[in-house]
Formats: sequence, structure tokens, C-alpha cells
Amino acid sequence: MEEAWTAYCAGSLPIGACVTDTDGQILSRGRNRIDETKGEAPYVCANILAHAELNALLALQIPHAARESAILYTTTEPCPLCMGAFYMSGVRRLHYAARESYAGSTDLLGATPYLSRKPIQVFGPPDPLLEALITALSVVSRLSSWRSAMPAVIQSWRETVPDGVELGERLYENGELQHMQAEGWKVEQVVDALAGMVVI
Repeated sequence: MEEAWTAYCAGSLPIGACVTDTDGQILSRGRNRIDETKGEAPYVCANILAHAELNALLALQIPHAARESAILYTTTEPCPLCMGAFYMSGVRRLHYAARESYAGSTDLLGATPYLSRKPIQVFGPPDPLLEALITALSVVSRLSSWRSAMPAVIQSWRETVPDGVELGERLYENGELQHMQAEGWKVEQVVDALAGMVVI
């Protein structure tokens, strides 16, 4: 969530990811940086391919053999690009906190002989409240961006996470999230405030 909030504040899509070891120690982090103009190596930025999971995997600096026990955590179900990068990275476990019914691509696993041969484990949203908060951030981001406010995307999310879409639309209309950003709120403050606004 920290990476997702940082991405939102930087004007990119609010998606964050990290890779951990089995003890939960963070090995690498990544965020969506498609609208960030500068970034340190090895992160990709200012490019439509600068997705959170891709950046977290690019930053992962461990031997290939150790990757099989690593875990990729992401706020949002990976798109086809990130699902492919995850599959090819050597990491074997994926946890995502919010479904992405428009572009989410975990269902690609098993779709081809290549995508069927690795022992991948995927775990979906563990917490409906967290899923709603992540979806709300994405709705505000989409509605705020002239190039990505696609009605079909938001309608798809409404069918999957209606409480998150409703909160996101409210936040967009009242400008509260932009206010939090302008005041420099930390992600913990944002999560606490938004959690009190969700009706699940």
C-alpha cells in the first residue's frame, strides 16, 4: 500500500508490489511509474510498461535458485504483462489484494503448455476491506486521468468490488483523496481514514 500511495501521489496508477522471502523480509519493491519522468536503476519509468510488479521483479537481486521460495505481493491482480513477467521470473508464489476484473490475468495460468509447466501458487484477496480501499484508489486515479477514464473498466470493477467503486466515486467527487495528498498524508493515515468510509 505504501508503494501504491507513492505511485498515486506521483501521478501514476496506484499499484504497488514487493517480493519477500519466506520470513516476510522485503527483498525488493516496485510501483507503477508510467507517469514518472525520472527513476533510478533498475526501475522502469516514463513508459507504458513501467508496471509495479515488473519493477519489483527487475529490482530483485537474488540468485535464480533462491527465487523459487520468494513471494510476490501486489495490491492488484496482475495484468498480462506482469503475469508473464512473474511467470518467467523464477518466483513461484503470488498474492494479490484486489481483483482486477478488467485486466487481471491470473486465469492465463494453464492456458498454454508453457504456462502449465511451472508449480505456481496464486492467492487472491484475503481482506474485503483492503480490496475495497485499493479499488477506490484506482477509481479515483482513473476518473482523474483524461486518458484512462474508460467507462468499461470502472463498470467491470463495479460488478466485482461495488463498495470500492462507490467509495472511489465519492472520493473523486469530494476531492478528499487529493486533499490528503496535498497535505502529505502517510499511507497509514490514508488507510485509516478510508477504512472508516467503506460500507461492506
